[in-house]
Amino acid sequence: MKYALYLSLDNPQMPTFHKQEFHIDHRSGRILSKEEMDAKHQAALEAKKIISWKSTDRIFVPRTKNYFTKVALYALISILAAIAFGEFFLVGVIIALVFVVYVLATAEPGLIEHKITSMGILSGGRPFLWEELDSFWFNKKGEERLLIVQTKLHFPTRLIIILTTVSERTLLDLLEKHLHFHSAPVHTLMDKWAGKLQSKISLD
Repeated sequence: MKYALYLSLDNPQMPTFHKQEFHIDHRSGRILSKEEMDAKHQAALEAKKIISWKSTDRIFVPRTKNYFTKVALYALISILAAIAFGEFFLVGVIIALVFVVYVLATAEPGLIEHKITSMGILSGGRPFLWEELDSFWFNKKGEERLLIVQTKLHFPTRLIIILTTVSERTLLDLLEKHLHFHSAPVHTLMDKWAGKLQSKISLD
């Protein structure tokens, strides 16, 4: 069977994901208590490893001087507009966002390990149980191959994991036993809005 692993612009998907206030045991179908979930999280740290690989904890793109100039210009315009409308709280928010953008653009990412285990996914030392995960798909950003896992958690709502030495086929065979597979990347309404905004406001 062949799978479409990457985005097809002619085949967009936009399902609705629901967050769960409770978790159902992956095997028995029984609702788990908070204490049971805590115990499973602890056990997941020592769960049997099926496959592992290392990657940076986020995609890093070196930025040019032009990028920082545009960020500063847009920030200045936004700050002046906020002051003009008397929205002084927004000034602090804008400054904080600019600081985050600067840090992400200048600080190189760290190296972390990812593991697929018998109990779920361990990423950067944090366990995510099968009970907390909804579905997955593959995508690409530039030259980076990505595994995207939709969670049932309020945070993080998605795991974005960079693939290095592991193949999509290997992960597909492993993860599809536990999670639903989307044959094309899933885009929520917020994703589409962000994409349109990014296409209209180029910082590079």
